[in-house]
Amino acid sequence: MIRRIAPVAALLFVGVIACAFAEQAGLYSEPQAKNGQSIYHQMCGNCHRDDLAGGEHAPALKGDPFWQEWDQQKARLLYRRIISTMPLEDPGSLAEKDVIDIVAYLLKENGLPSGSKAIESANQLNNITLERPK
Repeated sequence: MIRRIAPVAALLFVGVIACAFAEQAGLYSEPQAKNGQSIYHQMCGNCHRDDLAGGEHAPALKGDPFWQEWDQQKARLLYRRIISTMPLEDPGSLAEKDVIDIVAYLLKENGLPSGSKAIESANQLNNITLERPK
């Protein structure tokens, strides 16, 4: 009897570990990206458009244009660009947390995975290399 239960227990254990790993593999949390979406629409949508397609003087922040600029770059560089140059009429006026949440929203919109933990600080973005999903 014990021998029959042991393999099942082992499979359950492996399944729990795999689920925990998948959850940790996410780069941001869904609530964080949702908050970032709200901030984006309020602060960025006028120039970059609500659909992230870009405008006359603002680059697109989704799809091929985004990945041509940001593929294989550290997420901290994206954060640095936003926090130091946006919004155009008042550069540097956005709060750190708001910019981190905007970055989370951009990651979500560009197909990168969410997880259970939010990005807590800009320093964490040094450990994230943006890679276009295949």
